[in-house]
Amino acid sequence: MTSRLREQVAIVTGGADGIGQSIVKLFCDQGAKVCIADINEDLGNEFANQLTSQGYKALFVKTDVSDLDSVNNMVNETNKKFGAPTILINNAGIIYQSKDPLAVTKDQWDKSISVNVEGMWNCAKAVLPYMKAARSGSIVNLGSVHSFNIVPEHFPYAVTKHAIIGLTKNLAVEFGEFNIRVNTLCPGMTETPAAFKWFAESGDAEATRKAMGDIHPLKRNASCEEIAYPALFLASNESSFMTGQSLIIDGGRSIVYQ
Repeated sequence: MTSRLREQVAIVTGGADGIGQSIVKLFCDQGAKVCIADINEDLGNEFANQLTSQGYKALFVKTDVSDLDSVNNMVNETNKKFGAPTILINNAGIIYQSKDPLAVTKDQWDKSISVNVEGMWNCAKAVLPYMKAARSGSIVNLGSVHSFNIVPEHFPYAVTKHAIIGLTKNLAVEFGEFNIRVNTLCPGMTETPAAFKWFAESGDAEATRKAMGDIHPLKRNASCEEIAYPALFLASNESSFMTGQSLIIDGGRSIVYQ
């Protein structure tokens, strides 16, 4: 086992499946003690039990990132089990998008903001006192290629992903003096369980998957593991002089947007 994160304490929100799950597994491989913070109790417990049975140091805490009390409880449980958090991966999010922005209900708008934006601030707010005390820490917010380019029929998802860039830059400026780094990781189309569900709902899963992949200069979509490794770079000391930045991992998709 290598140890790029040896003795680090990481929290990964939305860590029970998809990109979050791959990040958790990679961080465990690299020596971190990891809290899986997810709203899906069944998936979270199953994954944590699998990791601990393999000798990894992992903990699952059911967490609703839009609820500050739930987030504070998760961070407290992490601190009790593993010690003060040194890494936060703000990965939890929801995808709601409409062909007609005027059809978006207030509840849909509020939920998108409360999970995708406020949820990230709730988690950052909960871990920052620990990081300030240690004068060290790394926060990685999951953005998207939609953080930079507006594609039709992606409202209000793209709004929230743009907001994450502002949150990242603001926190990077405010907490840089404490040696706390805050960056955004921006994936393109990634083959998560949610993506495969969307492919299937199209009526021709393989055709839709190929069509999405063909948009990229690399002519394929990303695997979850291909997003986890850049997250490791941003979380580790290998990116120690990098803050307030956005790392786009999208197979070149963003350079062909018109």
